Amino acid sequence: MTTNNAVLITAAGSSQRFGEKKEFLSLHSDTHTSVLSACLYAFTSAGFFSRYVITVPQGKVETAYSLLATDIRLSSFFDTHQGSLDIVEGGASRQESVYKGLLTLADKNITCILVHDGARPWVSGEVITSVLMATEQYGAAVPAIPVTDTQKEVDETGKIIRHLRRDRLAAVQTPQGFRFESLLYAHRQACNDGKTYTDDSEIYARYCGTVYICPGSRENKKITYREDL
Repeated sequence: MTTNNAVLITAAGSSQRFGEKKEFLSLHSDTHTSVLSACLYAFTSAGFFSRYVITVPQGKVETAYSLLATDIRLSSFFDTHQGSLDIVEGGASRQESVYKGLLTLADKNITCILVHDGARPWVSGEVITSVLMATEQYGAAVPAIPVTDTQKEVDETGKIIRHLRRDRLAAVQTPQGFRFESLLYAHRQACNDGKTYTDDSEIYARYCGTVYICPGSRENKKITYREDL
């Protein structure tokens, strides 16, 4: 696999459902590991990436740097590769934050980029490798796991209007992988069109082409509520 790849970790959200900034919370006090530093460590350990970008809320750049620098497991990274990390203020939406992160990398000749939720600290090396390999093969790939609960489509009144087949559904996770120039183009077009999308795979599919799934992991869960910790 190529190594001139980048990671964009999104941590600029407000965490309203959680009640406080979940990406800044402690996971392991003995190693000073936060949710955010666990994400970064997973990608620095993979060995496939030359650049790292993290988006954070307005005014939280120094806070994020301090949290990451105190994680014992990231000591060697900060000693030798700190220049490969950019922490930037995000925008009003996740889509705007990702676009700002992509622009930070626009002149770095990046081959592939993986976009990851900063609230998924348990991402494994296996999932990262799976996504990057599929991205290099197909141009765009997202990790997914089978849906186990029966899914229904409902209208605004709560009435079931369609019974969905589980064998045609997948629960999509992050990191989502793309050829860098293609994703940057897609985000630029979405910005110019004033369109808002749910995630990067939808933006890519709208402006660039097909997105494929690859194996995800049930352990790669997203922290949304306190019980998720």
